[in-house]
Amino acid sequence: MSNKKPLVLFLNNIAPLYRKNVWTKYLESEKMDLNFFFGKESSSGIKTINFNEQKLRPHAHKINILKNVYIKQYLVWQNFNIFNWIKKKPQTIILLGEFNILSNWLITLFARINNIEIVSKGHGMYGNEKGIKLLARKSFLKICNKHLVYEKHGKSILSKNGIDPDSIHILFNSLDYEKQKKYRELIPSMNKSEILHFFVKSELPTLIFIGRLTKVKKLELLIEAIALIQKDTPVNLLIVGNGSEMDSLEKLASENLNDDCYHFYGENYDEAVNNNLIAVSDLCVSPGNVGLTAIHSLSYGTPVCTHSNLMEQMPEAEAITHKVNGILFEQDNVESLKNSIMWWISNTKDRKKVRENCYKVIDTYYNPNYQKKVIENLIDGNKPLI
Repeated sequence: MSNKKPLVLFLNNIAPLYRKNVWTKYLESEKMDLNFFFGKESSSGIKTINFNEQKLRPHAHKINILKNVYIKQYLVWQNFNIFNWIKKKPQTIILLGEFNILSNWLITLFARINNIEIVSKGHGMYGNEKGIKLLARKSFLKICNKHLVYEKHGKSILSKNGIDPDSIHILFNSLDYEKQKKYRELIPSMNKSEILHFFVKSELPTLIFIGRLTKVKKLELLIEAIALIQKDTPVNLLIVGNGSEMDSLEKLASENLNDDCYHFYGENYDEAVNNNLIAVSDLCVSPGNVGLTAIHSLSYGTPVCTHSNLMEQMPEAEAITHKVNGILFEQDNVESLKNSIMWWISNTKDRKKVRENCYKVIDTYYNPNYQKKVIENLIDGNKPLI
């Protein structure tokens, strides 16, 4: 029996910096010979991995640059030479699970002809597709052998649309887990009043939002909810970030909130500062979709509040267990948001226990070690872990 590791080709649109740790785990795997393919062209402004770093240099031969073709902001073609790579007899090709990437259809066709396993990676289906989009997405996913999705909700939707549950593996997501875990050791000794020095009363419950200030974040709902709360209960609101909505949000806050109980920190790229601000806050609130902000916040023991409509949420929202490591409210409902924040402030006095609840889901699922385990389990031909 050959001890040669199976060759795995992993195609992505770009190499985002927040994937560095998990990609490094994949490259170091003893169970598979994984090679990455990605484009440098992106209009998103997302920071990308520097593969010249010392830890990644030994894997330079496994890093391949593709030419991406975009129409507006949509990726429609990747210049991947499937014919050359078929000769090397890969066991598996992992593709972005998007039917609108036309090259995916060609790669899948020739892979299936040559008995190469095709794995789609992504959200799977959202559950709100209709008409041609529904037909095209289902058609593409059904010709793939296996599927990697980010959450249980994604697996449920695929199953309801005729995809075999045993072919659907839940990958979850992660950030800089090792660094964040070490950072936790510093949290008990933090001085909240020093970190939140810009508040007159830093001992008050502090709600934080961190991220781009854009319309999709719906931060006006947060300010409106805080205005209602401050009529009866003093709380601090901290907003960290910048964006197109900064001016209008500052105006709304100045007109509705107590002057000494809100602060716009502005844009900040010092991760140590951001970590401090998150760790000493009592609740991270993201009225629109939450995304990786949820993982960032939970990693530092700070619970998350966001809306409960999973059909329109980002997959990371499933990391939140209602009234355990965060709280959910009815989408776009200011009164519901206010009530959820008030419930949390009134009913969660044991900050140490809350931190433990936040860490638990990160340590169990949302980390590179678990993601590596999922990929290796899939490549081994085993049934999904969940």
